Amino acid sequence: MTTEAKSPDPQEQADAEAVLRHAFHGEPLDPEVARRVHERAAKVTEEIYRRHGDIDSETIHNLLRGDDEDDDAL
Repeated sequence: MTTEAKSPDPQEQADAEAVLRHAFHGEPLDPEVARRVHERAAKVTEEIYRRHGDIDSETIHNLLRGDDEDDDAL
């Protein structure tokens, strides 16, 4: 698997900063910023499903909690 090094998109960077200001300082989030962020998130989600297929919710929950079935063997 190769990863391309690319410079950050100035619009994406500005949107990310706006989201952080909204999350941590309570600043209002422009509806256009929210729309762009949701569109990019949908594209990322679609790409993950395309590459890896559907993942059941229990597996996702365990991954987020850091559970691993192999831990019982230690």
